[in-house]
Amino acid sequence: MRALAPFLLSLLAAGAALAKPGTPGPAYFAGTYERVGRSGGALPALLNDRVTIEPVGQAVAILGCTGPEILMSFGPAYEVETLMTGRQGAVAVDCLFHNNGYNRPILTCQADDGAAFTLWPLNPAPLDCAG
Repeated sequence: MRALAPFLLSLLAAGAALAKPGTPGPAYFAGTYERVGRSGGALPALLNDRVTIEPVGQAVAILGCTGPEILMSFGPAYEVETLMTGRQGAVAVDCLFHNNGYNRPILTCQADDGAAFTLWPLNPAPLDCAG
């Protein structure tokens, strides 16, 4: 398990938004996911890798083998119950979540730098960054 960067911990200290009534809490999202989409920035590239999601208080951290972690909290759009917002470094990220037929979460995300990806749940298996 990778340690969270100090700036992410400072965001937690500021207080993450709680899940809205009727939505799952952070533990629901824990697990390994396949990430498919495109990266952002000046030279976007296709993404096809794996990440893990770990609960961090009332938020979740999306951790990959490369790049900064993404810390997501619930809200703040009151009319959208399935929204999580956060940051990857200095870039804002929004994710909508829903579930598949097995009651596992699927997240569709976009970032201000043009990144867009979907996280598909995999069988509970740890992320292997060595291979």
